[in-house]
Amino acid sequence: MSRLSEFQQRIHRVIPMTDAMAAELVNYDGQRLLVRAPLVPNSNHQGTGFGGSVYSIAVLAAWGLIELVVEDAGVDGHVVIQSGQMDYGKPVDADFYALCELPGEEQQQRFLTMLKRKGRGRLVLTSRVYCGEPTVTPGTEPVATFEGRFVVRAASA
Repeated sequence: MSRLSEFQQRIHRVIPMTDAMAAELVNYDGQRLLVRAPLVPNSNHQGTGFGGSVYSIAVLAAWGLIELVVEDAGVDGHVVIQSGQMDYGKPVDADFYALCELPGEEQQQRFLTMLKRKGRGRLVLTSRVYCGEPTVTPGTEPVATFEGRFVVRAASA
C-alpha cells in the first residue's frame, strides 16, 4: 500500500466525514497535494456542489499537505486550522478537486525552522478548487479559492 493510500485511510478513520464525502487523495509530490471528490455525495438541493463540502475538500487539501510536509520533516506534530476564508466564484457543477501548493521556499523554511526550534509553527496556504478530471496543472480558472492559516504544534511541545 502506498504512503498516500495509508494516509487516506487514516484520514477517513480520524475524520469520518471525509469517507462519507468520498474524498480521495490523488497526488502528493512534496510541494502540493491534490484531493478529489465526486459531486453526487457532495451536492446541494440544486444539484451543484454544497458549499460546506467544497470548503471541506479545500481545507482537507491544505491540512493534508501540512500533515505530510511535517511528517517529511521528521516532526511529530498536530495540525489545526486557525482561520479560513472561501471565495466561491462559480457553481461546482461536476466532480471536483482541490489543489494546494506550498508557498515559496523562504516561507517553508521559516515555518519548519520555527516548528523545530520552538515546537510551533504557522503557515498560510491557498487551495484552489476546480471541476473536472484532477490534474496538478489545471488549464482553467478555479471555481473556488480557499485561504487558511494553520498552526502546527510539535507533540513534544
